Amino acid sequence: MATFAAFGSVVGTVSGSAPQLIAQHGLDNAIYGLGITLMSAATVGAMGISGTLARHVSHRALLLAILPILFLSLWLLLADGSVAEFFVFAALYGIACGITDVIMNAEAGAIEQALGKRIYVIFHGMGSTFVAIFAILSSYLSTFYGTQVSVVATALPVVIAMALVFSNIHRSKPEPLAVVSEKRLFSAFTPRLVLIGISAGFVISCEIAALMWSSELLAQSAPQLAAIAGLGAAFFGLSNAALRFPGDWLRTRFNETTLMSVLMLVAAIGFAGLALSEGFVANVAFFALVGMGVAILCPCLFAMAGRETPHNRAAGLSVAMLMAGIPRIVMPTVIGAIAQIYSTRVAFGLCAVALICALVVVRRLAKHDAV
Repeated sequence: MATFAAFGSVVGTVSGSAPQLIAQHGLDNAIYGLGITLMSAATVGAMGISGTLARHVSHRALLLAILPILFLSLWLLLADGSVAEFFVFAALYGIACGITDVIMNAEAGAIEQALGKRIYVIFHGMGSTFVAIFAILSSYLSTFYGTQVSVVATALPVVIAMALVFSNIHRSKPEPLAVVSEKRLFSAFTPRLVLIGISAGFVISCEIAALMWSSELLAQSAPQLAAIAGLGAAFFGLSNAALRFPGDWLRTRFNETTLMSVLMLVAAIGFAGLALSEGFVANVAFFALVGMGVAILCPCLFAMAGRETPHNRAAGLSVAMLMAGIPRIVMPTVIGAIAQIYSTRVAFGLCAVALICALVVVRRLAKHDAV
């Protein structure tokens, strides 16, 4: 749980300090988008090697090793530097995020299995809560005291997480993540799984856009309120957490396809509102709608992917996650270019369109299942 909090605090700090990051490295939106694409590609690549690492080193030992690297990458990314340094540190940050993300989720799954209780989404709720706290905190600190003060504040949850992981490291042992043979993986490349994966990729891309461009949009909307520009990411995180905590109950209580459809529509409305509204308060509310809408979409989509290949769920999930990487890597560059050529609002409008496309795909797949 503490690792999710530390991870959320790092993500929230980057999100809340985005305007200062852009200014310190002399970036425009197009270059910033390219950097986020490189960061996403590094994250996806690091996720791919995490399973191999877990074969030889326990989850907790890996977390103890990667958490200081994650913190170091945050410090380097938010320091003054050139455009070239931004790209290098964005890649390092992406690698650290990718390994941390996979390993902490694997450990959370192992804890859930050991306890015999459905608590997996609660871990994610904790992460979202700390995204919210540190987004607004870093926005304020970065504006008045500089980004390095924000990084110092983020050290507290990271150090606490490291201490708790260290105190429990003697109980852990290597637990390799599920590995899928190439033959089984290629046999799982069905049109339905490809569509599910791309839909999940659109959702993840929209989450990234909301976090990485929210402070920039709010700072543009009301420059005099730049110190609280992190409110967008903060309310995104809070509403995200509010839905994630009861996420498992919602999935069992309601039809999953209907639930996903409603949430995708809510997120799309949020992004459409961001594209059309110029008010600071209204935009904060729309970010909250987006956070609520995307909160449990990926767990639902990946569960759908697993059901496509009941004989080998790992293969289905691998294909879906691989296909999700395509829009996840490409879309930040597209969003950055549109934000530079037109405006950040138009870029958020594109996110609304992407979610509507994902909604259409999900409805068509569900309709086919019902026939």
